Amino acid sequence: MTKRMTANGRTAAVDREAGKTISDALESAEDMKRSGADFGEPRFLDVLAIASDALNIRPPLWASSIFGLPYTWIPPYGRFSEFKILNLWRLGRTIKYLVNVIIPSIPRTPPPFGPPLLNNLFWKPSVILQRPDHNNNYTTFADEAWFFLNGIMTDDSVAQVNAAYISYLFHRPLTLIQNSTDSFVIDMLQCMIGKEWAQMTEPVIKAFPVIYDALKSPQKRKVIVIAHSQGTIIIANVLRLLYALVGPPTEEALEALTAEAEYAGPEFVYPEQFPIDLNDFEQIEEQELAKLEIYSFATCANVFTYFKTGEGERPLPWIEHFGNEFDIVARLGMLAPNSKAREIQIEGPRYMRQNAWGHFLNEHYLSGIEEKQKKGRKHGGAGTAEPFELVNPPSLAVQVGYGPRLYEYINGGSLKT
Repeated sequence: MTKRMTANGRTAAVDREAGKTISDALESAEDMKRSGADFGEPRFLDVLAIASDALNIRPPLWASSIFGLPYTWIPPYGRFSEFKILNLWRLGRTIKYLVNVIIPSIPRTPPPFGPPLLNNLFWKPSVILQRPDHNNNYTTFADEAWFFLNGIMTDDSVAQVNAAYISYLFHRPLTLIQNSTDSFVIDMLQCMIGKEWAQMTEPVIKAFPVIYDALKSPQKRKVIVIAHSQGTIIIANVLRLLYALVGPPTEEALEALTAEAEYAGPEFVYPEQFPIDLNDFEQIEEQELAKLEIYSFATCANVFTYFKTGEGERPLPWIEHFGNEFDIVARLGMLAPNSKAREIQIEGPRYMRQNAWGHFLNEHYLSGIEEKQKKGRKHGGAGTAEPFELVNPPSLAVQVGYGPRLYEYINGGSLKT
């Protein structure tokens, strides 16, 4: 048996035997390895090549690529700016953030016997939190499920500021899947593993079940995910699992879930953290997958594709990407200069903000959308793509209408079609 990858990352020839278990998949994997099949071994040189491409910007203002141009670092800041996290008037929060991003920790539920101080310092699992809408209401838009997946170096304070801005812009309550920072070094390692080798890291294990449950719920008409930075890698791997469930679990998806991890029993406030077995989940119907919409900022995944797209058909799921021209992280994926050579596949409309610097979600992305699209209390956007513009080739196989679909949800708006 051989395995060939198609353009959208799914397996062209797979064993779809009913009732196939994880152990069966592992046996098949070992047989393939012994037979000399191409197993996609880790490609460290590819990681370096993609990073080198991303860093090749003129002028080489790498700090500005993440933090924005220097004049924007000076107060006063916007209401939801991430720069306000470092605030001498809130010294405790500032110190806590610096500790969180500097001291390495473990992305696991803390053991029940540990002292709280050490547990909080060295154990940082991803958690699922609820955020009310702009009026502190958790029950509006009951037929929609909104999720937010944050990026690297994001502790609870930054994640809550991001979530607050999303709720303010779109007037929706949302579920915050907080991928807690485990320090810059550990976060970058997680990104590399998820991006280049599509491994199911701890945040993916936490994110998949809640998004799956929303898609399966007959009470939910729409399931909308906003992802930023590392969150785009996480949702790309969640998509791989969802696609595997539209029909019997495929061998490729089962093989991706073999990472062993010891775990303590989940405590009350933490989601379960043991590895996912797709055989535990019912199949997803195409009409359930059609509920899903993903809006991805600074997309840095290698593979981010549709499940289905065809002539005259709406692609499944709906995907839009947003990136600043000189955001190095976006240049690792959606704006990669040599995407074909690096085998980077990003499907869906890609919107770029010309001559824009910076990577922070609120300061460098959402604030521009608010400025150009949010008009008082009017539902929906202004009818343009500003401050972004579509950069896909004319052969884009989706109808993007007057601009990003995301804008139609501003101020509690809904789709016009």
